[in-house]
Amino acid sequence: MSYLSHDERRQMILETAVKIAFSEGLTAMTVRKIAQEAQCAVGQIHRHFSSASELKAEAFLLSVTQALSLLNEEGKKEETTSYQLLNWCLFTAHEDDARHYSLLWKEAEVMSYHDDIMMNAIKTATMMWHSSLVSILEKGISQQEFECAKPVATFAWDMIAFSHGFDGLYNLKIEGFSENMYIEHASRFLKSYITLKDTV
Repeated sequence: MSYLSHDERRQMILETAVKIAFSEGLTAMTVRKIAQEAQCAVGQIHRHFSSASELKAEAFLLSVTQALSLLNEEGKKEETTSYQLLNWCLFTAHEDDARHYSLLWKEAEVMSYHDDIMMNAIKTATMMWHSSLVSILEKGISQQEFECAKPVATFAWDMIAFSHGFDGLYNLKIEGFSENMYIEHASRFLKSYITLKDTV
């Protein structure tokens, strides 16, 4: 392996951890597996992270940061509307990636019940998600794409609560609660508070 600075090696380990978590889940993200994938010694990982909890929490936060960066890049495209971005935030667009992010978030939540480090990561990620939703709503309103029946900060929390609840139901794979039903409920939820000014 070529020489990497301390920060570069730490980032490389984190990115490898995110790749594993995204494809196999956080529980599969063992130090030994990360070392194997990153082609580095287990001791190198322990030198950069004080515990497996710290590594998992930082990897989870990096995955959220990457997802929100993709959302931001999508928002820069001229053909992308703010309403489309709101749908993406409710996991109704880019289904495959959305499912992975959703399941990863649920897994992190379960870990947070008995892991304070992951709990703090979940709190940080939720605030990041809320901030992104507020920005999308404000942009849609300022560009006269739509009107919102609630203050944007309040509705952003409503969206997060809706997503947690209905997405959880979908992940349970309850008979009769299909992907199409989830999308239908999400669309109805958005339209109950968002009034489009033009056809989107």
